[in-house]
Amino acid sequence: MIIHENKHIAARLFAVLFFILFTGNAYCKNAKEIDVRFLSDDAFAVIEKNKKGEKIRHCPHHDSEGKLDNEQVIYMLGIFDKESWIDAKNKEEAKKHLEKHYDKFKGEMMKKELKGPVNINDAKLTEFVRLPGIGPVVAVKIVEYRKAHTLFKDIDEIKKVEGIGQGTFNGIRHYIRAGNP
Repeated sequence: MIIHENKHIAARLFAVLFFILFTGNAYCKNAKEIDVRFLSDDAFAVIEKNKKGEKIRHCPHHDSEGKLDNEQVIYMLGIFDKESWIDAKNKEEAKKHLEKHYDKFKGEMMKKELKGPVNINDAKLTEFVRLPGIGPVVAVKIVEYRKAHTLFKDIDEIKKVEGIGQGTFNGIRHYIRAGNP
């Protein structure tokens, strides 16, 4: 009798694990896919359903406690074009939703003065977007470049990042440094 009950428990556990591991995914900065799967639907900008009726949750930007994560908002806007959409209307809705949060964040941050140069070797996305001419897409590219290559030896190296030309560099050069993290 006990062996029979254990088989049922094992089968249920397997079914739950299968559901968790093999249902729709979403991008999330510095989070494991399994952690994203445990987020509530409210943590996402838009939820679509595919032809099989499975949920596709797009653009997570709240943490597991429902708190807005500005780093994640910026990250999602930075990689937004990598998402695949079933309906273009949902794409626009998600983008407007994220941009609303981003604009509020930007408004609050622009009221605050920078406390010194931004260290490009360890700055967060929220710090990069405070620089003149740097938006979410370029901020994410800086962080991705930094991960793929060694640390920046001097500030001129940031021009190797796609999207940072001489004009953008001239606008940020007095606000950045390339120190040890």
